[in-house]
Amino acid sequence: MSLYVLIGSALVVTAILSTRFSQHFGVPALVLFVGIGMLAGSSGPGGIAFDNYEMSLNVGLLCLAVILLSGGLDMDIRVFRAALLPAGLLATVGVVLKMGAIGGLAALLTPLDWTTGLLLGAVLAPTDAAAVFSVLKGTGLPDRLRGVLETESGTNDPVSIYLTVLLTGIVTTGEMDLTAAVGGVLLQLTAGAVLGYVFGRALAWLINHVQVDSLGLYPVLALAGGLFTYAATDLAGGNGFLAIYVAGIVLGNRRLTHKQNIRYFVDGMAWGAQIVMFLLLGLLVFPDQLLPHLPTALLLTLGLILVARPLSVLLTLGPLGLANRRFRFRGAELSLLSWAGLKGAVPIILAIIPLVNQAPESALIFNVVFVSVVVGTAVQGMTIRPLARALGLTDPPQPSPPVRLELTGAVPPGTAVLEVTLDEASPAVGQRLADLDLPPHVVVAALYRGNQLVPPRGPVVFQSGDHVYLISETADLESLPSAFRTSGSA
Repeated sequence: MSLYVLIGSALVVTAILSTRFSQHFGVPALVLFVGIGMLAGSSGPGGIAFDNYEMSLNVGLLCLAVILLSGGLDMDIRVFRAALLPAGLLATVGVVLKMGAIGGLAALLTPLDWTTGLLLGAVLAPTDAAAVFSVLKGTGLPDRLRGVLETESGTNDPVSIYLTVLLTGIVTTGEMDLTAAVGGVLLQLTAGAVLGYVFGRALAWLINHVQVDSLGLYPVLALAGGLFTYAATDLAGGNGFLAIYVAGIVLGNRRLTHKQNIRYFVDGMAWGAQIVMFLLLGLLVFPDQLLPHLPTALLLTLGLILVARPLSVLLTLGPLGLANRRFRFRGAELSLLSWAGLKGAVPIILAIIPLVNQAPESALIFNVVFVSVVVGTAVQGMTIRPLARALGLTDPPQPSPPVRLELTGAVPPGTAVLEVTLDEASPAVGQRLADLDLPPHVVVAALYRGNQLVPPRGPVVFQSGDHVYLISETADLESLPSAFRTSGSA
């Protein structure tokens, strides 16, 4: 037992340390984590023999649920609402369009027939929440574009999973009921959205009203409640992934006690889920089996990036923009949305479904998908920031607060610490704290200037560049006193 713990913990430590390389060079964490798994596998120097596809599928789906909960918690409801229609079209119609385009290319470039080619298309169609959330963080993309990409990645898994399972059954048995298929996906999406909202509201009420002795149990309660939502919705015939994502959005945008502790804990669990998921997927891969499929996989990757994804973006968002000016995207924005359709663990997990069900050509599908995901994610992930800058689509980066203050204990729901970095446009600059007319529900808790904390007493004069920490009964920036508003919060 100790040997397995030693090996497992060493792999996790190595994966965590590799994130420094990822942040510095812009290489998506997925590529590094999978690479570490491959090196540790039976074909690498690690020599760990692992080929349990069914266990990897179940663990991967559970990890994906945790990642979606974390993404929902961090999603601003205003950004989500503004992005819901275009992102929803990309997550449904766009997935079907990509499936068709990739299926056609697969039928031309591989020995797969049309139906099996569509199965490959369904597997490769979804963007990945973990990859999108991690790569877009800190890119400076406007909320409009970031919201569309993140909402799409958080909501397109249900359709892709459903199509993959459906086409696997068709390829395996040769039977198809189109009416039942369309009705099934609509039922799953509707039930997932409704139950996710209901369970999210119930979980928020429970967290705010239950009293337990240990503060560390509240984040565990939130995680367990999210997973309960996922499992209960799935058993009820809805889509558990959509449900847990919606529940996370509900929790993240309601007055919630221990909200920051819950966010930090679930974020850590999501990173842990990514590491476990990608390491397992890396262990499953045998590099010598990938080589024969490398040319085909690279051609399909080019087709996916340069044809299928741009086609799905143009055919969904183009008509939407013509119908409603509010959703009209400029050419530069459409170019970035087309390029930023990042893949990740989801397609690789979906590629295990045909393997577990012993579908024809399932080994070819898995190997092609693995190469396509790793190569495509590496290329797109490392070029998103330069492309966004070249297209003029990045906002100036906001400075990170050097000190983080948190409220613990029985804090009233909604109360939080607001962190603000003053600039020349802030009315408070040049003013004394004693002269500011602050609302009664806001208190200046700390002031960080240069490399030291300055006691926030009445005679203190605020300067541009000051990091100000305020305690407010309302956690959103809309409640920020006008004196502390900056050009970025105006």
